[in-house]
Amino acid sequence: MLLKLLFLLLFVVIDRCVSSGSQKLLLSVYYESNCPDSKAFILNQLQPAFQLLHDHMTIKFVPFGKAKSINFGDGGFQCQHGPSECLGNIVQDCSLHYMNEQPDKDKLTYVACEIKTRSASQGRYDCVEKANLPTNLIDECIFHGKGTSLQLESEYLTSLVNHKFIPTVTINGVYDQQFQDDAQVDLIGTLCSLLKGVQPCSQYYNYMALRNLMSTKYPLMT
Repeated sequence: MLLKLLFLLLFVVIDRCVSSGSQKLLLSVYYESNCPDSKAFILNQLQPAFQLLHDHMTIKFVPFGKAKSINFGDGGFQCQHGPSECLGNIVQDCSLHYMNEQPDKDKLTYVACEIKTRSASQGRYDCVEKANLPTNLIDECIFHGKGTSLQLESEYLTSLVNHKFIPTVTINGVYDQQFQDDAQVDLIGTLCSLLKGVQPCSQYYNYMALRNLMSTKYPLMT
C-alpha cells in the first residue's frame, strides 16, 4: 500500500512538472519604429524577459502604433514620429514577413537592432543584412505593394486593441489594462504571475527576494 502511494505521489509530481513546463504564452507587441517608449520596452523589458522565459513564450510583433493609412494606403501612411517612422515600420513589417518561419529569438534580435539603431528609418538595411535577409526582397516588398498590404493588416490588428499608449502588449490575444501597466515596468514578473510553477520564474523570485534582503541589510552593496 505504501509503495502504491509513493508511485502515485511520484506520478503527480511528474505530471505537475510536465504541465508547468508546457505552459506557453503569446505576447503580442504593438509598437512604432521611432518611438522612445517602444525602444525602452523592447530593449529593457522584452529582451531580458525572452532570455529568461523563451521556452514559455512566443512573440508577435506589430509595427504600426498610432500611424494612420491615407486613402487605404494608396496615399501612404501618416506616422506619429514623422515619415521616417513610416519607412521604419514598413521595412520591419516586410522583414518580419520574410522571417515568419524563423525562431522568435531571431525576430527579436532583428527588431532590437532596428529600434536601437533606427537603421531602416534612415533608409539603411544594416539590420536587414545582419538578419541575413535579401535586400532585394525587402525593396520589392516596399515598392510593389506587399509592404502596404502588411501595414494595412498591422493597422487593422492595432485597431482591435484598446490602446492608449504605445507600446501596447496583449497576452494570448487579450488586452488587459493591469497587464499592460505592469508589463511596462516588470515584464518578467508580470509574465511569471501567469506562469505558475515554471523553474525560471522560481529562480527569478528567489533572486528578487535575495536582492531585497541584501538591499535592506546592506544598502551600500546594492
